[in-house]
Amino acid sequence: MINLKKILVTTDLSEHSLAAFEHGFSLGLLYASRVYVLYVADNAPPLFTLYGLEGDVQLHAARVEEAGAKKLDQFITNHIGTEKKVVPVVRSGMPEYEIMRFAEEEGIDLIVMATHGWTGLRHILLGSVAEKVVRRSTVPVLTVKPKPMRDGIVRKEDVEKELHLR
Repeated sequence: MINLKKILVTTDLSEHSLAAFEHGFSLGLLYASRVYVLYVADNAPPLFTLYGLEGDVQLHAARVEEAGAKKLDQFITNHIGTEKKVVPVVRSGMPEYEIMRFAEEEGIDLIVMATHGWTGLRHILLGSVAEKVVRRSTVPVLTVKPKPMRDGIVRKEDVEKELHLR
């Protein structure tokens, strides 16, 4: 029998990432799990940072995580509310690695993530975080397609109409 004691829901703070929350929270209630909400902040140092000054890079990472914590708290308050008990977590770095690292460190039983987050050029250049996590994670991953993406899927009725089968 599967026992989900710890569930990780990931977010990039986009509207599409909310798709994972409903599933993650529902499973959390069903299994009486601890639900973590993880946001990975981009910690690329600004161009003016002098490399080699370890303190500056560490200070930058700390500031990025602090700003990310404020954004995550605001996101949770605006979209999820305060009635749901979650453990907010902010990391900085490459999202796919930080998601897998956190899952391993915390002994997460299930990762829940939306299949679509940010789109456009950023997606083309970086690829799908969800896809990378699904391929590489040793922890089971549940991917959830956001409603706008589900609505765009071709249905049987559409095919029948196009092929004049009705």
